[in-house]
Amino acid sequence: MRRAIIHVLGLAIFALGILGCLKCVAQAPPTVEAELKRYGVPLTTESLRSALGDERPEVRSLAASELASMKDARSVPLIVQALEGEKNAQVKFNMAAALLLLHSTAGTTVLSDICDDKSEPKGHRLDAASRLVDAGDFRCLSSILDIMEMTRDSSLKASALLIVAQVKPVPASFVPRIHVALLASLQDQSSAVRQDASKCIAAVGDKAAIFYLQTAIANESDESTRKYMEQSLSTLEREP
Repeated sequence: MRRAIIHVLGLAIFALGILGCLKCVAQAPPTVEAELKRYGVPLTTESLRSALGDERPEVRSLAASELASMKDARSVPLIVQALEGEKNAQVKFNMAAALLLLHSTAGTTVLSDICDDKSEPKGHRLDAASRLVDAGDFRCLSSILDIMEMTRDSSLKASALLIVAQVKPVPASFVPRIHVALLASLQDQSSAVRQDASKCIAAVGDKAAIFYLQTAIANESDESTRKYMEQSLSTLEREP
């Protein structure tokens, strides 16, 4: 139940992202329901279904998001139809994410295509992969590792590590590659990446990395990062 709530909240925030930056960081983000009301869309199933064809892209995204949060499985064919004719890349992503929450393979296919498409921005690919991993679908794991291994952007690498940390259990065929990627990340120039690498090692239960994590702790100059590493080591050592 908690994961489902997180999924819906994540979809709502993502859908609202196309509306622009928040004016105040401390201000709570508007809810999907509040935004739909602001656009004059009643919160009824009939109105939301009709809004899937609205001329405003943000309304189409919000409508799909709200139908997903309502768990309205009967709207799946309509969202699929809207998705197939959608030209706006962001709206297409949001509709696919909504379909994923409604357990539609159409959403899974679109998100998988996005995360495997090397012409797409890496951050967008990771967003798609994250949605799939949260749903227990690991088909984009290879693409996530490609980005982790090749990018020089520490924020992208950290994001990839956090996604991999959610992969449980790790498919046996990926264990060696993930192990190597995590060891490399332990030595990254970015302290944030080193922290997330240690968390990921503990999260996936990579006991073969214990020695390397101990070495990284001994060589770590950043006190905060070293504490994260020590916590990860302690977690890893307690696991059976």
